Formats: sequence, C-alpha cells, structure tokens
Amino acid sequence: MLKQIGKEWKKKEEGGTFTADHLSPSQLNMNIDQWHYNYNVLTAAERKKLPANLKMKFGGFIGTGLQDMIVHNLSVEEVIKGKK
Repeated sequence: MLKQIGKEWKKKEEGGTFTADHLSPSQLNMNIDQWHYNYNVLTAAERKKLPANLKMKFGGFIGTGLQDMIVHNLSVEEVIKGKK
C-alpha cells in the first residue's frame, strides 16, 4: 500500500495550503518556518514582490553567463568583458 501525502501538499484551489506548483532545491534548503510562510501563507504574486537576495542575483548572473558561453561560443574572459 502506498502512503498518501497529506492535504497540506494540495494546492489551495484543491482544499490544501500549498501555493506553489513544484518543489525546488532552494525551497528544500529553507528553514521550515520560512518555507511555511513563503509557500503556505503567501501567494505566488506576493512571493514575486519579495526582494531578491544575493544568492538569487548571483544565480541569475551565473546562469546568464553560462548561457552566453554556450549560445555564443564565448570564453569566460569574453563573458566577463561583456562581449556578445
């Protein structure tokens, strides 16, 4: 017999409390109280209004740089200098 996940994992529209449609590594690394507030209290629209933290900003920078390296066949030095 399979264990069923609790109703708190259902979306709010389905009678649960969860306001996201996925779980990510960043969610799993949060303190439980912060995770509960972000994903059971706030809506997706309210979460989008939260200010970005340093990890989010640098993750975006690294992702953009790697994408530029792959798509435009650039070296690390070329990405740092802004060549595109």
